[in-house]
Parts: sequence; C-alpha cells; structure tokens
Amino acid sequence: MKKYYLFFIIIFINIIIITGCKSSKEKEVTLEITDVSIPETVEEVVEEVVDATVEAPPNSKQSSDVSESSQENTISTERKLIKEADLVWEANNINKTHQSIIQLSKKFDAYIADDNQYKDDYTISNKMTVKVPAKDFDAFINSLSNDVNKFDRKSIKVLDVTEEYVDVATRIKTKKELEQRYIEILKHARNVEEILNVEAQLNQVRLEIEIAEGRMKMLNHQTTLSTINIEFYETTSAPVGFFGKLGKSFVEGWNGILYFILGMVRLWPLCLFIFALIYLIIKRRRLKINQRK
Repeated sequence: MKKYYLFFIIIFINIIIITGCKSSKEKEVTLEITDVSIPETVEEVVEEVVDATVEAPPNSKQSSDVSESSQENTISTERKLIKEADLVWEANNINKTHQSIIQLSKKFDAYIADDNQYKDDYTISNKMTVKVPAKDFDAFINSLSNDVNKFDRKSIKVLDVTEEYVDVATRIKTKKELEQRYIEILKHARNVEEILNVEAQLNQVRLEIEIAEGRMKMLNHQTTLSTINIEFYETTSAPVGFFGKLGKSFVEGWNGILYFILGMVRLWPLCLFIFALIYLIIKRRRLKINQRK
C-alpha cells in the first residue's frame, strides 16, 4: 500500500510540475506577443500621423486660406469709383468766371478737356469739361461753389466698378497663365499641323489679353481722373414781349426772302439752263402746231 501511495504522490507532483511549466510558457508567449505588438502599433500610428501631415499639412492649409482671405480683403478694400458731376448756373461776369475756373484747374492739377462759348440774342454761355484728380473731386466742387450764388442744376454721380476691375484683373492673370502653357506646348510640337494649331490658340489668347488690358487701362483712367461738366451763362438782354416778337418775326421773314433771292443769284447758271430748256420746249411745240395748220 505504501508503494501505491508513493507512486500516486510522484505522479501528482509530476502533473503539477507539467501544468506549471505550461502556464509559465503561455505567460511567456503572451508577454512576448504583447511586447511585440505594442511597438508595432505605435509605429503604425506614428507613420499614419506622419503620412497625414505630409499629405495635407494643416498649418500650410490654414496659412494659405489666411493669405487668400487677406488678398480678397485687400482687393475688396481698394474700391474703384468713377465720379462725374454736372454743374449749371448763371454768372454775373462770364469772362471773370471763366478765368477763375482756369485758375482753379491749375490749383488742383486738373486740365480742361473741352471749352466752348456760345452766344444768342439774349445770353452768352460757356461749356467746359474739366478732368480733376479723383482725390480732389470734392475739394474742387466746394471751391467752385464758393463763387456761385445758386445752381440751376447740380448733379453728382458715383459709379462703383470695383467688381468689374477685379474680374478683369483675374481674367488677365488667367489668360497669361494659359499663354505660358501654350508656349510650353509649342516648344514640344512635333509637326507643322500641331505648330499651326497651337499658334492659332496662342494668338487668340493674346488678343483677349490685349482687350482685357485695354479695358483695365480705361478703368484706371476713369477712376484716377473724375469728370466735371460745367455750364455757366450771362444774360445780355431781357426777352422782349409779344409785339416785340411779332416785329422780330416780320424782320426774320423779310430776311428769309432776301436769303432766297441771294441763293437764286448764286445758282444763276442752273437757272439760266432751266430757262433755256423751257424756251426750247415751248418753241418746238409752236413749230409743230404751225406745221399742222
């Protein structure tokens, strides 16, 4: 019996030892797996973060967005305005007023684009077109208004062309980029047909650039220099009443008859030819009548 007990005890101890060895091996394997998997996971996460940063860096994107928004704000704040004014009034002395406008134009570095004087039976009028720097537009009108008692008409118009200006500038930039692309394509053309096709497209793009640049120059000129249309007049005599107008109508009618006679005298060769032709026609008819008798 003692031998059997000793045998069972030895077997039980062996089973415990084997079980303990297996559990220790499983723990070692588990530890090895966890030790290996953790660094791999960290590296993968780091690589993903690095790749994401390289592919789409948030700081650069934000900075580009900020720069674009700042450029848009810069364009929008640079307003392009076309200013124009129409002024009409009665002057006490037309020559003195004319000279004061000339002196005022020199003061504000403006220039007179048009200057015409008219005269009728009752008034002498003067019409002028003055180009004034846009920054001095209001100052010029205020200085001119100091010498005017009352305006018959005072009209000021301001046209905002900022949107058109930005659109034209963007169009020019886009067309110039397209021009450079066509130039690069032209360098790699392989035959005459490709060269002709690319040159045709290139010429069309350059024509569009010239048109856009011309529009840009005109907008710059109109926004840099404002236009002031001025008309002032002086009354020389008061209008006459009904009988005065009636007598004037008789005089004008008599003058019309005299002008008609003078016009006929100027056309005497034509009148002589017509009279001669009528005389020949009448004489020929009389001859035919006499022959029938």
